[in-house]
Amino acid sequence: MSFSSTGSPNALSMGPMPGRVPSGPGKGSGGGGGASTAPAPTPPTQAAPSPTYAPLPQQGGFNVNQAAAGALQGAIGGTQRAMQAPLQVGDYANPYTSAVIDRTQQDIERQRQMATNTLGAQATAAGAFGGSRQGVAEGVMAGEYGRMAGDIAAQQRQQNYSQALQAAMADRQARLGAASQLGGLGQQAFGTSQAIQQQQMQQGLMQQGLQQQLIDAARGQYAGYTGAPQQSLGLPLAALGAAPAPQSTTNSLKPGLFNYLQLGAQAVCWVAREVYGEDDPKWLQFREWVIGYSPNWFYKAYSKYGEKVAKVVAKVPALKLVIRPFMDAKRKAMGYK
Repeated sequence: MSFSSTGSPNALSMGPMPGRVPSGPGKGSGGGGGASTAPAPTPPTQAAPSPTYAPLPQQGGFNVNQAAAGALQGAIGGTQRAMQAPLQVGDYANPYTSAVIDRTQQDIERQRQMATNTLGAQATAAGAFGGSRQGVAEGVMAGEYGRMAGDIAAQQRQQNYSQALQAAMADRQARLGAASQLGGLGQQAFGTSQAIQQQQMQQGLMQQGLQQQLIDAARGQYAGYTGAPQQSLGLPLAALGAAPAPQSTTNSLKPGLFNYLQLGAQAVCWVAREVYGEDDPKWLQFREWVIGYSPNWFYKAYSKYGEKVAKVVAKVPALKLVIRPFMDAKRKAMGYK
């Protein structure tokens, strides 16, 4: 007599034990001595396959930001599915448990029958066969064997359930671990994206710095070009020891009536008249720049040392080729041709 979880006999019976192959006569039996051929054993029943997660779709031109976002989204979805899905413990149960229980129940029943036969033989030998004592003894013995069979079946089912529960929890933990790993990969991809952006920003700053250096160099060259006439005028003055090297101060003099009277009292613009000639009105145009627009230091130096410089230019006419471009630039800056 076998027992099941519902208490009904043979409820979990699954036939003979797996792996037990019935023997039969071999090919050409009965005198040929040929080898017997047994059918192949039935493969074990597989547990229900667990749900799988589809890999991330392939993207044309790998984008690390999209990969990071996809990995994080997949990790969140996988974690939610693993936590919200019901725990199907039955999918992880041993499919052979019922067969083992049935076989155990059959062994117990055979032992009970053998014990009953022994008890009947003893009653017959004592001349009490069929009496009330024999019936009571058989009833007690049947109860003991039934309790034994129930205990063993319960223990086997409990063991199977515990193992299935452990397997189900391990599978869920494995799924959570895979989701966590996917999230870690997403975080790593995000960090890689941040590093790439940082490198690009640094490269942009380097390029900007190089361009700024080129601009500064061009600006310096332009400043040197525009300041060349002024420097050329200062060279003869410095050679005579009449004026210090030009300073960086560029404050313009705003002369008043006294300045005009002072310059008029000095009669003429000595150097310009010597460079252009007394009959060329250009020296008057340059004098206008000296009075109204020249830097403060230039106006003072020109007023103090101009007559001496004019005498030097008269003795060395080649200096006119050096000084005249400077004077022409100042005249043209005021609109003269």
